Amino acid sequence: MARKFFASGTGLILVSALSLWMGSATAQSKEKTIYAFDLTHGVQPVSGLVADSAGNLYGTAYNGGLYPVRRNPCCGTVFELSRGANGAWSQTVLYAFQGLADGSNPFGTMVFDKQGNLYGTDTTGGFEPSSNIFEISKGSNGTWSEKTIYSIPISQGAVNGDLTLDSEGNIYGTTQDTSSTGGEVFELSLQSDGSWKETVLYAFSSTFPLGDPIAGVSFDRSGNLYGTTYGSKVGNGGVYELSRQSNGQWKPSVLFTFTGGNGGCFPNNKLILDSSGNLYGTTEACENLGVVFELSPGSNGAWTETVLHAFPAGPSSDGAFPNGTLLFDGSGNLYGTTSAGGLGCNNGSCGVVYKLAPQSNGTWKETILWQFEAANDGSEPQAGLLLDSTGNLFGTAKFGGSRYGYGTVFEITP
Repeated sequence: MARKFFASGTGLILVSALSLWMGSATAQSKEKTIYAFDLTHGVQPVSGLVADSAGNLYGTAYNGGLYPVRRNPCCGTVFELSRGANGAWSQTVLYAFQGLADGSNPFGTMVFDKQGNLYGTDTTGGFEPSSNIFEISKGSNGTWSEKTIYSIPISQGAVNGDLTLDSEGNIYGTTQDTSSTGGEVFELSLQSDGSWKETVLYAFSSTFPLGDPIAGVSFDRSGNLYGTTYGSKVGNGGVYELSRQSNGQWKPSVLFTFTGGNGGCFPNNKLILDSSGNLYGTTEACENLGVVFELSPGSNGAWTETVLHAFPAGPSSDGAFPNGTLLFDGSGNLYGTTSAGGLGCNNGSCGVVYKLAPQSNGTWKETILWQFEAANDGSEPQAGLLLDSTGNLFGTAKFGGSRYGYGTVFEITP
């Protein structure tokens, strides 16, 4: 069977041209809770982590956090985790949301720009119904400050998913369907006066019947954007491409429509690409409890789906309902999380961390790296993973942990 090599940011990767599911196994990985949340530092971390060049970790908690002017924990936090000389991690709240003009309930994995500023989204834009895009920046005195750089009114949809930055620092994202709109893909560009300008790249409508755009967008090397629709209006969802035209407009194309069955339905996360232009993602359900899929372009322009792994229905040691953006390592293995499944929590409610490895016969082998127990380790991870240079994986769990079950940040050593 033919093979293909492609380059990635972490090295040379080997992947088989055709990929089918192969059985699962359980590895003896080591899991360590590096932080357990409490009300004053944040509750329910539902987003992924990013790291700076020094190895510090940054993320958000959806609720909790004690803003100085409030007496009670409120509206979510942005936090930093730093490793000390003794190997222990300490947490610092960089910002606690007030639930006023700054909004509340941050979600979606943040992104760094070249200057070290962090950008993210929150779900409630203060006094007016809207969604905020916020910036967290570090001052010369070492303290961090937050500002809302743009508010998208609810009439344009609710911002959802992870943001994406291009090489010039422009910000891209998606809004989800509301009663007055079908959702959109947007770009924010910094203006000379310091303000941000929104450009709607494409507004979804009934003439483009794929459903709700969710989970953000991803660039290929040619500057085209790719995303998923959940299918809340029509069918089971699909994958789309937006390509920039010579007149500056963006042209939409339907690349693939999910038909259900064993091929999955309702794609629910941001896509990743290899250097050959293949797309990888996950779906939420159908005749199984989610799949990991690959979409490959053919010479005739048609895209073909290959199911790399299907999560079986019913209690098992496998996961269920994959969450978060997938992750490649330098050897071409894929990593991800599921919010349910596994043998922890009375067989099936706590979730797992899994690895998919390409085999010489073209199949992919799943290995369960960790099954959450909802004790000190956490439970129900909702986001993708972060990989460091030594092969350790970092992620967040929405619940569990030694501090009242408010969620954890974990490290897994395969």
